[in-house]
Amino acid sequence: MRKSAFGKEKLGKGFYIALAISVAAVGTVAYLTISRLNSSLNPDRTEPQTQLQNSTDWSVPELEDVAKNQPGVPLENKTPVQSEPSSAEESTPTMEQSSVPEESAPPATNTGGAYIMPLSGEIMNPYSNGELVKSKTLNEWRTHDGVDIKAAEGTPVKSCFDGTVANVSNDGKWGVMVEVEYPECTAYFCGLADTVKVKKGQEVKLGDVIGEVGNTSLVENADESHLHLAMKKDNKWIDPMTVITQN
Repeated sequence: MRKSAFGKEKLGKGFYIALAISVAAVGTVAYLTISRLNSSLNPDRTEPQTQLQNSTDWSVPELEDVAKNQPGVPLENKTPVQSEPSSAEESTPTMEQSSVPEESAPPATNTGGAYIMPLSGEIMNPYSNGELVKSKTLNEWRTHDGVDIKAAEGTPVKSCFDGTVANVSNDGKWGVMVEVEYPECTAYFCGLADTVKVKKGQEVKLGDVIGEVGNTSLVENADESHLHLAMKKDNKWIDPMTVITQN
Protein backbone atom coordinates (compact mmCIF):
# COMPACT_ATOMS: atom_id res chain seq x y z
CA MET A 1 0.00 0.00 0.00
CA ARG A 2 2.74 2.49 0.74
CA LYS A 3 4.53 1.54 -2.42
CA SER A 4 1.50 2.17 -4.51
CA ALA A 5 0.76 5.54 -2.95
CA PHE A 6 4.31 6.68 -3.37
CA GLY A 7 4.31 5.74 -7.01
CA LYS A 8 1.18 7.77 -7.66
CA GLU A 9 2.62 10.77 -5.92
CA LYS A 10 5.86 10.50 -7.89
CA LEU A 11 4.01 10.14 -11.16
CA GLY A 12 1.90 13.24 -10.51
CA LYS A 13 4.88 15.58 -10.00
CA GLY A 14 6.75 14.34 -13.05
CA PHE A 15 3.72 14.75 -15.22
CA TYR A 16 3.25 18.39 -14.27
CA ILE A 17 6.92 19.20 -14.79
CA ALA A 18 6.87 17.66 -18.24
CA LEU A 19 3.69 19.49 -19.03
CA ALA A 20 5.20 22.83 -17.97
CA ILE A 21 8.28 22.22 -20.08
CA SER A 22 6.12 21.37 -23.07
CA VAL A 23 4.03 24.49 -22.66
CA ALA A 24 7.17 26.64 -22.39
CA ALA A 25 8.62 25.03 -25.47
CA VAL A 26 5.45 25.57 -27.43
CA GLY A 27 5.33 29.21 -26.29
CA THR A 28 8.92 29.75 -27.30
CA VAL A 29 8.35 28.24 -30.73
CA ALA A 30 5.22 30.31 -31.16
CA TYR A 31 7.02 33.50 -30.16
CA LEU A 32 9.89 32.86 -32.52
CA THR A 33 7.49 32.06 -35.30
CA ILE A 34 5.49 35.24 -34.75
CA SER A 35 8.70 37.29 -34.55
CA ARG A 36 9.89 35.91 -37.87
CA LEU A 37 6.55 36.63 -39.44
CA ASN A 38 6.66 40.20 -38.18
CA SER A 39 10.21 40.62 -39.47
CA SER A 40 9.22 39.47 -42.92
CA LEU A 41 6.12 41.69 -43.01
CA ASN A 42 7.76 44.81 -41.44
CA PRO A 43 11.43 45.02 -42.53
CA ASP A 44 13.71 47.32 -40.63
CA ARG A 45 13.44 50.86 -42.06
CA THR A 46 16.63 52.12 -40.62
CA GLU A 47 18.81 50.34 -43.15
CA PRO A 48 17.68 52.29 -46.30
CA GLN A 49 17.89 55.51 -44.34
CA THR A 50 21.46 54.71 -43.45
CA GLN A 51 22.24 53.95 -47.11
CA LEU A 52 20.57 57.17 -48.24
CA GLN A 53 22.61 59.23 -45.83
CA ASN A 54 25.80 57.59 -46.99
CA SER A 55 25.09 58.04 -50.71
CA THR A 56 23.62 61.59 -50.85
CA ASP A 57 24.87 64.83 -49.33
CA TRP A 58 21.92 66.81 -48.01
CA SER A 59 23.98 69.43 -46.23
CA VAL A 60 22.97 73.10 -46.72
CA PRO A 61 25.66 75.13 -48.64
CA GLU A 62 27.23 78.14 -47.05
CA LEU A 63 26.12 81.60 -48.13
CA GLU A 64 29.32 82.09 -50.14
CA ASP A 65 28.61 78.87 -52.06
CA VAL A 66 25.12 80.05 -52.84
CA ALA A 67 26.53 83.17 -54.50
CA LYS A 68 28.70 81.04 -56.78
CA ASN A 69 27.43 79.87 -60.12
CA GLN A 70 26.20 76.32 -59.71
CA PRO A 71 26.17 73.97 -62.74
CA GLY A 72 22.99 74.41 -64.72
CA VAL A 73 21.69 77.21 -62.48
CA PRO A 74 22.09 80.83 -63.74
CA LEU A 75 23.15 83.50 -61.32
CA GLU A 76 20.44 85.77 -60.05
CA ASN A 77 20.25 89.03 -61.98
CA LYS A 78 20.53 91.74 -59.38
CA THR A 79 19.56 94.51 -61.81
CA PRO A 80 16.27 95.97 -60.61
CA VAL A 81 13.44 95.20 -62.96
CA GLN A 82 11.67 98.31 -64.12
CA SER A 83 7.97 98.10 -64.01
CA GLU A 84 6.26 98.31 -67.36
CA PRO A 85 4.00 101.30 -67.84
CA SER A 86 0.34 100.65 -67.66
CA SER A 87 -1.88 100.92 -70.69
CA ALA A 88 -3.07 104.31 -69.47
CA GLU A 89 0.49 105.61 -69.30
CA GLU A 90 1.31 104.24 -72.76
CA SER A 91 -1.71 105.88 -74.31
CA THR A 92 -0.81 109.32 -72.90
CA PRO A 93 1.86 110.97 -75.09
CA THR A 94 4.67 112.76 -73.27
CA MET A 95 6.27 115.99 -74.35
CA GLU A 96 9.05 114.03 -76.09
CA GLN A 97 6.60 111.63 -77.74
CA SER A 98 4.20 114.24 -78.98
CA SER A 99 2.70 113.37 -82.33
CA VAL A 100 2.93 117.02 -83.43
CA PRO A 101 6.14 117.43 -85.47
CA GLU A 102 8.50 120.14 -84.42
CA GLU A 103 8.80 123.08 -86.74
CA SER A 104 12.20 123.26 -88.38
CA ALA A 105 13.82 126.25 -90.01
CA PRO A 106 12.94 126.36 -93.72
CA PRO A 107 15.85 125.69 -96.06
CA ALA A 108 17.39 128.65 -97.83
CA THR A 109 15.85 127.83 -101.18
CA ASN A 110 14.30 130.05 -103.80
CA THR A 111 10.72 128.82 -103.67
CA GLY A 112 9.53 131.54 -106.05
CA GLY A 113 11.95 130.54 -108.81
CA ALA A 114 13.48 134.04 -108.99
CA TYR A 115 17.18 134.60 -109.64
CA ILE A 116 18.79 137.39 -107.65
CA MET A 117 21.66 139.78 -108.32
CA PRO A 118 24.98 138.46 -106.93
CA LEU A 119 25.61 141.88 -105.40
CA SER A 120 24.16 145.38 -105.38
CA GLY A 121 25.69 147.74 -107.90
CA GLU A 122 25.39 149.67 -111.12
CA ILE A 123 25.59 147.93 -114.48
CA MET A 124 28.71 149.50 -115.96
CA ASN A 125 28.87 147.53 -119.19
CA PRO A 126 25.75 145.64 -120.36
CA TYR A 127 25.50 142.49 -122.41
CA SER A 128 26.21 143.40 -126.06
CA ASN A 129 24.11 140.60 -127.60
CA GLY A 130 26.73 139.88 -130.29
CA GLU A 131 27.44 143.57 -131.02
CA LEU A 132 31.06 144.76 -131.00
CA VAL A 133 32.08 147.21 -128.26
CA LYS A 134 35.38 148.91 -127.56
CA SER A 135 37.43 147.33 -124.76
CA LYS A 136 39.27 149.89 -122.60
CA THR A 137 41.82 147.36 -121.47
CA LEU A 138 42.55 145.70 -124.84
CA ASN A 139 41.80 148.83 -126.90
CA GLU A 140 39.96 146.77 -129.46
CA TRP A 141 36.46 146.03 -130.63
CA ARG A 142 34.92 142.82 -129.37
CA THR A 143 31.64 141.39 -128.11
CA HIS A 144 30.81 141.74 -124.41
CA ASP A 145 29.22 138.41 -123.47
CA GLY A 146 28.21 139.34 -119.93
CA VAL A 147 27.44 142.23 -117.61
CA ASP A 148 29.89 144.24 -115.50
CA ILE A 149 28.42 145.09 -112.08
CA LYS A 150 30.25 147.93 -110.31
CA ALA A 151 31.46 147.04 -106.81
CA ALA A 152 34.48 147.67 -104.61
CA GLU A 153 37.10 145.01 -104.12
CA GLY A 154 36.25 142.69 -101.25
CA THR A 155 32.47 142.96 -101.78
CA PRO A 156 30.84 139.54 -101.15
CA VAL A 157 29.54 137.82 -104.28
CA LYS A 158 26.44 135.67 -103.72
CA SER A 159 24.92 132.75 -105.61
CA CYS A 160 22.04 133.83 -107.85
CA PHE A 161 20.06 130.63 -107.23
CA ASP A 162 20.32 127.08 -105.89
CA GLY A 163 22.97 125.18 -107.82
CA THR A 164 26.18 123.15 -107.92
CA VAL A 165 29.71 124.47 -108.28
CA ALA A 166 30.93 122.98 -111.56
CA ASN A 167 34.44 124.40 -111.48
CA VAL A 168 36.81 126.79 -109.68
CA SER A 169 39.74 128.00 -111.80
CA ASN A 170 42.21 130.78 -112.46
CA ASP A 171 41.63 131.65 -116.11
CA GLY A 172 44.41 133.27 -118.14
CA LYS A 173 42.03 136.04 -119.31
CA TRP A 174 39.22 136.29 -116.78
CA GLY A 175 41.21 135.66 -113.61
CA VAL A 176 39.76 133.73 -110.67
CA MET A 177 36.46 132.30 -111.91
CA VAL A 178 33.71 130.21 -110.28
CA GLU A 179 31.34 128.29 -112.54
CA VAL A 180 27.94 127.36 -111.07
CA GLU A 181 25.31 125.20 -112.73
CA TYR A 182 21.72 126.37 -112.17
CA PRO A 183 18.47 124.78 -113.38
CA GLU A 184 18.03 127.34 -116.20
CA CYS A 185 21.63 128.22 -117.04
CA THR A 186 25.31 128.08 -116.13
CA ALA A 187 26.77 131.21 -114.51
CA TYR A 188 30.39 132.41 -114.65
CA PHE A 189 31.58 134.75 -111.87
CA CYS A 190 34.82 136.30 -113.21
CA GLY A 191 37.57 138.51 -111.80
CA LEU A 192 37.13 137.30 -108.20
CA ALA A 193 39.68 137.64 -105.42
CA ASP A 194 41.76 134.65 -104.39
CA THR A 195 39.57 134.17 -101.29
CA VAL A 196 37.05 131.80 -102.93
CA LYS A 197 34.51 130.39 -100.47
CA VAL A 198 33.38 127.29 -102.41
CA LYS A 199 34.92 124.28 -104.13
CA LYS A 200 34.09 122.09 -107.09
CA GLY A 201 31.09 119.81 -106.55
CA GLN A 202 29.71 121.84 -103.63
CA GLU A 203 25.98 122.49 -103.40
CA VAL A 204 25.10 126.15 -102.97
CA LYS A 205 21.85 127.84 -102.05
CA LEU A 206 20.43 131.14 -103.19
CA GLY A 207 22.31 133.90 -101.39
CA ASP A 208 25.32 131.78 -100.34
CA VAL A 209 28.59 133.70 -100.58
CA ILE A 210 30.85 132.13 -103.19
CA GLY A 211 33.65 134.69 -103.19
CA GLU A 212 34.63 138.36 -103.22
CA VAL A 213 35.15 140.99 -105.89
CA GLY A 214 38.80 141.15 -106.97
CA ASN A 215 41.01 142.56 -109.72
CA THR A 216 42.32 139.38 -111.31
CA SER A 217 40.76 139.72 -114.79
CA LEU A 218 43.49 140.63 -117.32
CA VAL A 219 41.03 141.58 -120.08
CA GLU A 220 39.08 144.11 -117.96
CA ASN A 221 41.52 145.37 -115.34
CA ALA A 222 41.52 148.88 -116.84
CA ASP A 223 37.88 149.33 -115.89
CA GLU A 224 36.65 150.36 -112.44
CA SER A 225 36.42 147.60 -109.85
CA HIS A 226 33.55 145.32 -110.78
CA LEU A 227 32.25 141.77 -111.12
CA HIS A 228 31.96 140.28 -114.59
CA LEU A 229 28.92 137.96 -114.66
CA ALA A 230 28.23 135.86 -117.73
CA MET A 231 25.61 133.14 -118.35
CA LYS A 232 25.13 130.37 -120.89
CA LYS A 233 22.00 128.45 -121.81
CA ASP A 234 22.07 125.51 -124.22
CA ASN A 235 25.78 126.32 -124.66
CA LYS A 236 25.03 129.86 -125.92
CA TRP A 237 25.70 133.19 -124.23
CA ILE A 238 22.59 134.94 -122.89
CA ASP A 239 21.91 138.22 -121.17
CA PRO A 240 22.09 137.55 -117.39
CA MET A 241 19.55 140.28 -116.77
CA THR A 242 16.91 138.24 -118.62
CA VAL A 243 17.29 135.55 -115.96
CA ILE A 244 17.75 137.74 -112.89
CA THR A 245 14.35 139.01 -111.74
CA GLN A 246 15.24 140.43 -108.30
CA ASN A 247 17.85 142.99 -107.37
